[in-house]
Amino acid sequence: MRVVRGLHSSRASMARGPYALALGLALVAAGFAETGTFSYFAPAADNATSVDGATTREQEWIVSEIAGSMLNIAAYAGHFEPGDPFQVRSLGSDASGARRFRLTRRVEQYTVTTSRPWAPDAYVRVARSLMADGAGLSVTEDVLAERADGTGAATISRLLQVHPRSAQLHERAALLTGLSVQKRAAASPSFDGRRALCRMTAHLAVARALHPSGPTKDGRAAEQLLSMLAARQPADATPPAAADRLQFWVIEP
Repeated sequence: MRVVRGLHSSRASMARGPYALALGLALVAAGFAETGTFSYFAPAADNATSVDGATTREQEWIVSEIAGSMLNIAAYAGHFEPGDPFQVRSLGSDASGARRFRLTRRVEQYTVTTSRPWAPDAYVRVARSLMADGAGLSVTEDVLAERADGTGAATISRLLQVHPRSAQLHERAALLTGLSVQKRAAASPSFDGRRALCRMTAHLAVARALHPSGPTKDGRAAEQLLSMLAARQPADATPPAAADRLQFWVIEP
């Protein structure tokens, strides 16, 4: 931004004021339209409006994280570069009170409607579309159940690299991630597990997309654990600072 030096008459300043203000607002709007990450402008209003704005920002961030994790999974499974991330905007609520979000990436556009942002079923359609991209002849790739059942984090991480289209492995990964969050939250009440909950949601949505007949024992346990952990999260917390997203098969101990 160029700083203009020198003094001008007050009348000229007043004449230019409305135009300068309009230009400034236009530049701010253009910047948000290009980034497209968050669409909420927090006004200096009452406390109720501020709380609703904080909730909207956090939920947009959650949806963005889940979509980004699914995109990374699909990119690895389909051997393509993820490229541009999803841009997420809140569309408000529907008649039932569920929130609607628009996900846009290049020419792709999806609408996610959910009353709970960490709800795997809300993202299955997006996951199915992403996992079909670059799939070739193999959309799903389940391994034998005994290879996933009771397996630890290190083994599941290795198996996911070899079988990224296995619904059973994604369910197991979600369960192990949830158990890690539960353990770390018990050890440190200040632990922020929201990013891991997004990872869990992505794994479970991809598992449902790959195996639509229903979850396995691990899948059901992971969904119950996700629901319990999500209920403990604050509803209007500030999104965490940006950080590099781990590769999808890495499960923290």
